[in-house]
Amino acid sequence: MKVKFGIMGLGGIAHRFAKVLKTVEGVELAAVASSDEGRSRQFATEYGVEKYFWDYSELAADPSIDVVYIAQTHDRHYELIKLCIGYKKGVICEKPMVLTEQQALEVTGLAKENGVLLMEAMWSRFIPTFQKAKEWVTGGRIGQVRLVQASFCFNFPFDPAHRLYNPDKAGGSLYDAGIYPIAFTTGILDENPLEVKATGTLCETGVDDYLAMAMKFESGALATLSCGLRAETNRDAYVYGDNGYVVVYDFLGSRKTELYDKNHQLCEMFESEFEDGFCYEIQHFAELFRNGKTESGIMPHRDNIAVARVFEDVLRQIHGE
Repeated sequence: MKVKFGIMGLGGIAHRFAKVLKTVEGVELAAVASSDEGRSRQFATEYGVEKYFWDYSELAADPSIDVVYIAQTHDRHYELIKLCIGYKKGVICEKPMVLTEQQALEVTGLAKENGVLLMEAMWSRFIPTFQKAKEWVTGGRIGQVRLVQASFCFNFPFDPAHRLYNPDKAGGSLYDAGIYPIAFTTGILDENPLEVKATGTLCETGVDDYLAMAMKFESGALATLSCGLRAETNRDAYVYGDNGYVVVYDFLGSRKTELYDKNHQLCEMFESEFEDGFCYEIQHFAELFRNGKTESGIMPHRDNIAVARVFEDVLRQIHGE
């Protein structure tokens, strides 16, 4: 069964998704939509797509489309997810799926009620290196986990008109960058935080431009995470246990991970080469759809709910509320 995809929102990330989609077997890009007719037509022409719309509801209502990839700005995800679920379309939504715990509870509940597949496109969770690192950690290779360290910061010049710095577009480093170390940590530990402490700074438009977080988990593990828009950081993630540690190099799109013992001796190395890591999330999502699932075990709804709760907690602290 070939799974027919539609795409809503045709910015840069949609181009990347469309290119990778064409390389994955058993799927087809069948329709695209943007609020701009010219952009929709141009995108459809570029990728050889027959159907294009400039009204999102028309794509959602099209009976020939099985699933929809939502690539709009963060602030539009919630409404578009509900629109697609209303038409019984499977949804793979760019991160962050939604912005608040209440929104997460609502959309995941709607998906289950309607028997519709809903998954966040957190592509870094699906790559083989992350899966291997998680296998080592959950398999007890480093003993009890004590600490996770991860950071994702990039240097993007301040521009009040750009979505990253625009509060009306859900801008800020937390939503765009911070979600990656949070998702890495909750995924590798397979649990969500009990307590979060955060500090950071706000830029001229009032959104967070860099911040640091400390988390505590029921297992006793701690995490120190950071994100930002004003400086580049090392993107290697570390998971420390009482019998050793794991390094996931460039954890967003890692191609190599290593396992060390407590004496810093290399025990095992795993490498994986791929053209673009989006292929793994697409393959996984399509397989879930074919099997009639409503949720992913790799990116489960409980994590979407917990991460949205973390967002709200962190932003309250950053804004001094």
